[in-house]
Amino acid sequence: MRTYFDVNMQLGRGSVPVLGAATSAHEAIREMDHAGIARAIVWHPAQQGVYPGAGNDLISRMIAGVPRLEAAWAPLPPTPREVVTPAFFDEMKAAGVRVLRVLPADHRYLLRRSVMGRFFDDVAERRIPVLLSPEWGVPFEAMDDILADYPSLTAVVCDVGIWGADRKVWPLLENYSHLCVETSLVSLEAGGLEAGVRRFGASRFLFGSKFPHRYFEAPMLDLEHADLPPADKDAIAAGNLESLLEEVVL
Repeated sequence: MRTYFDVNMQLGRGSVPVLGAATSAHEAIREMDHAGIARAIVWHPAQQGVYPGAGNDLISRMIAGVPRLEAAWAPLPPTPREVVTPAFFDEMKAAGVRVLRVLPADHRYLLRRSVMGRFFDDVAERRIPVLLSPEWGVPFEAMDDILADYPSLTAVVCDVGIWGADRKVWPLLENYSHLCVETSLVSLEAGGLEAGVRRFGASRFLFGSKFPHRYFEAPMLDLEHADLPPADKDAIAAGNLESLLEEVVL
């Protein structure tokens, strides 16, 4: 049985209810077991709609002692020192956090070098993956800008959609060697995953679901039936994300 490690999963309810949302680590594990998901990177809507500092603390407390779940924290720009303080990376290390998720539209900042400054240089040097989503306020133009400013940044574009996705995502993959693609919506385009793997290699793709907004099973089914070698499927399902996390230096 193939091991699945989900890079894009929500834990907890936000101000807008989502049917099937897990409200505790226990519920999340139950849903994962039902679908056959071994591990997941999780975030909480409070990081988006309340305050990222409080949301970061909340998601870490919710999954404490649950090794199958790992938190993604939401940063803010470093200049105000609201969340990103001089102790930020030490706090990440103490909490066992190895992934960041940026939400610039909700948090009212511009995702560019003049705003993120040396902080993103440090993130890149530490090989911390940063999740970027056009559904959560990072349009493809902003992705291109931030990756051009920080070409060594380890980044994951999530929720890419299907209509013309190759025209938007493939140039980014071609120009930025540390960028990967999460597969939750790639599964909706017949042959889309195979085409991306043929062009850029399996190492550039990571399994993700965006549960509960989408189902675990859709990208799982797409990967299981993809015209790809078993080794590539194993890498996309879990191995590539595990490798990225092993490279993180806190």
